[in-house]
Amino acid sequence: MSASYNSIMVTVLHENGDLEEVKSQSLVPGDVIVIGGTKLFLPCDAILLSGGCTVNEAMLTGESIPVTKATLPNINNCIPWITHSGDDYKKHILFCGTEVIQTKGSGQDLVKAVVLQTGFNTAKGDLMRSILYNKPVDVKLHRDAIRFLTGLVGISIIGVIYTAIVFTKNEASVHDIVLMSFLMLTTTVNPAIPASLTLALLYAQTRLKKLGIFCISPQRINVAGQLNLMCFDKTGTLTEDILDVYGILPCDNSRFQDVNLFNSFHTLTWSHILKAMTTCHSLIMLDGKLQGDPLDLKMFEVTGWELEDYEATVNEDGHMLSCTMVKPGPRAKRASQMCVFM
Repeated sequence: MSASYNSIMVTVLHENGDLEEVKSQSLVPGDVIVIGGTKLFLPCDAILLSGGCTVNEAMLTGESIPVTKATLPNINNCIPWITHSGDDYKKHILFCGTEVIQTKGSGQDLVKAVVLQTGFNTAKGDLMRSILYNKPVDVKLHRDAIRFLTGLVGISIIGVIYTAIVFTKNEASVHDIVLMSFLMLTTTVNPAIPASLTLALLYAQTRLKKLGIFCISPQRINVAGQLNLMCFDKTGTLTEDILDVYGILPCDNSRFQDVNLFNSFHTLTWSHILKAMTTCHSLIMLDGKLQGDPLDLKMFEVTGWELEDYEATVNEDGHMLSCTMVKPGPRAKRASQMCVFM
């Protein structure tokens, strides 16, 4: 997993405009790479400078939904990625290990990106470090237990020294001095403490098992007794990705109006709501099928409109034009028979 995609050929754009194919190991932050239209696994974190990309970030997030990346805006010739963190510009960053499934140039410009991080400094590298070198859980209970045992050991050492001094003054034999010293040591630090803790964990695990709760790490049971809040993130595992539109809740003068319910025969007329539902989304056409966020996909399907991608063409001025068009489908009302270019 850590070695894959790290030895591929990438196209680097030099300052004089020449293109050169180099190995991905040679990339350094600041290099400008050209992203082609074919499928490519990114070997580094990069910021998109021109054009648009659709990537699959399932390797990092676990969600196979295509994500659209936009060009980083250049305002007043400033360099915003120097003063801002990557979290603020996630929609402009192409992460290492993700798959570029579609690119779209702006006019005749190439789809370019500047290398931001390489190696273990990337988002994928950070994930690999957390897997290979997992940080131990620092639990307050464990720290307190170590402090308690350290205190007991200190008291036992003092007791052993005191016992040895007292028995020596009373001219006791060496056998008695050693015997009483060990007796004082075992009295202070009870050797049954580890066994008692283990038995307590086994008893707690048995009680949980009777309730249908299984624990693969018994040491966590002690920590569970100190929890105040539990968060679960199993939406994509325990539920389905199927959504359905119940209705539209319009707003007028900062007040919600009545809900317009949907049924299988309901269609929308041309309005601001329909404009938003047909254009305010990040859907793409990939291999003849609509791809994107399930919420955006269902919102667009309920309108009855269709999305089409037009191939890039060169106009009379020599500029390359490419666009995405949405138009009414067979289920849309006649009153809304018009096209919108995106």
